[in-house]
Amino acid sequence: MDNDKMNKKNVLVFPAGTEISNEIFNALKHNKYFKVVFASSIKTSHAEFLNQEVYKLPYADNESFTEIMQAFISEHNIDFIIPAHDDVAYELSLITEQLEAKVIGQDRHTNKVVRFKDVTYKYFKDIIPLADVYKNQEEVCFPVFVKPKKGQGALNSLCLETEHEFNGYFNKHDIATYVLMEHLTGAEFTIDCFSDNGEVLYSGPRTREKTTRGISVLSRLIEDKSLLEEFYQYASIISKKMGLHGIWFFQMKYDKHGKLKLLEVGPRVSGTMMLNRAKGINFIELALFQAMGNTVEVYVNDVSLSLSRALLPRYKHNIFYETLYIDFDDTLYLDEKYINTDIMKLIFQAKNNNNEVILITKNKKGNLESTLKEFGLTTVFHEIIHIKDDDKKYKYMKKNSLLIDDSFQERKEAIQHGLYAYSLDNMQLLFED
Repeated sequence: MDNDKMNKKNVLVFPAGTEISNEIFNALKHNKYFKVVFASSIKTSHAEFLNQEVYKLPYADNESFTEIMQAFISEHNIDFIIPAHDDVAYELSLITEQLEAKVIGQDRHTNKVVRFKDVTYKYFKDIIPLADVYKNQEEVCFPVFVKPKKGQGALNSLCLETEHEFNGYFNKHDIATYVLMEHLTGAEFTIDCFSDNGEVLYSGPRTREKTTRGISVLSRLIEDKSLLEEFYQYASIISKKMGLHGIWFFQMKYDKHGKLKLLEVGPRVSGTMMLNRAKGINFIELALFQAMGNTVEVYVNDVSLSLSRALLPRYKHNIFYETLYIDFDDTLYLDEKYINTDIMKLIFQAKNNNNEVILITKNKKGNLESTLKEFGLTTVFHEIIHIKDDDKKYKYMKKNSLLIDDSFQERKEAIQHGLYAYSLDNMQLLFED
C-alpha cells in the first residue's frame, strides 16, 4: 500500500470512550490511510478529551439503530465500522448486510456463539479443554466460580466459597442468567490473534497478572516456546472451527492440576492488545487492509515486553496562546546533560499550530550557543532572547503568551501580568495528544 495514492478511509469507532476504542484510536491516529470518526451513546466520553468530535448514536439494541446508523454512514461517508464493545459487535453482526459500511469483526454465527458463555462452552465441548460446568446448585462443588452468561471480561463474575455465600448471592441475582463453573486457581492468559479465512497468521499470548474491570493492567508477553506452541494449537483449533477472519482473541486459565482451560473467545479488539502491537503488529491496520481485499502478512520484532497501565489524565482547557516562551536552564536543558523531550514535543506542537516559539533565558554559564548546536536546536526557535540576571522575563513577552519555566518567581510575575505560565510538571495539560 506504500505507493498507492488514495484518500483516507473513514473508520467509525463505536462506542467511543472504552479502553477498546482507545486502543483503536492509538493504532490509527497517525495512519496515512485511515481517519478515525468517533460516536457514542452516552453524553460524555473519554474520546472528547482526545481533540476529537464525538457524534451521538443510539444504543445498538435500539429499535431504530439500523436506520439511524445507515443514515450516519451516508452523511459522514463512513467506509468501515470497528465495534469497541461486545454488545455492539454482536448487534452489528446481525445487521451487517443492511449497512453500506464494512464492519470489522467476526460473522453473525461467531458472535452468537461467543456472546453467551453457556453457548460458547457447549460449542467447544470435547474440542477445547473447558472448566467443569454445573447444571444446577445440587451439582456445585465449592468453591464455585459464577459469571453472567452474557458478559465481558470479569464484570459481575466472582468466586463463591460456601453454600451460604452462594444462597446469599442468588437471593439477589437470577441464577438462570449465570454460568456455574469450576473455580480455576492458576495463572490466566489472553491470546491476541489474527486470522485469514480460518488460518492463524499470528497468536500472541500474554499474562493477566492484574486486571481492573476486566482489562489487563499488568501483563507480559509469553516467551516459553512450548507454551507458545500450545496456545498456537488452541488458536488454530478455534479459528478453523469458527472460520475466523481478522482480529480476535481468546482467554485461558490453569486449573489446580496445571491444565489450561478455555474461559472465553472475543470477536473483537482486546483491551490490552497494545502489548502485542508493541512488537510491531498493528492488528487494526491489518484488519482494515484485509477488509479492502489486500493480502496481508505479519512480521514482528523479536523483543521481550511487559506492560503496566495506570490512569493518565486528559484535559480540556481554555488556554489560548499565540507565542510560546521556553526557559533554557533546568527547563529545556536538564542536569547539564540532556534535552527535555517533553518540552521538545510542546515546541513542535506549537510550531504545528503556527505559534511563535521563543527561547528566553538568563543563562550565565556561557554554554547556550554550544548546547543548542550540539543538539541541533540552533534553528528551532523563531527568536532567542538572552537577558541579564536582574531583568524580568515578562517584560519581553507578547500578549496571549505562555511561559514554561522552572522558576516560581518568573511564573508568578508572568501570571500577575495576565500571561500564562507553567512549570515542567504540567506538560500533560498542554499536550494535544
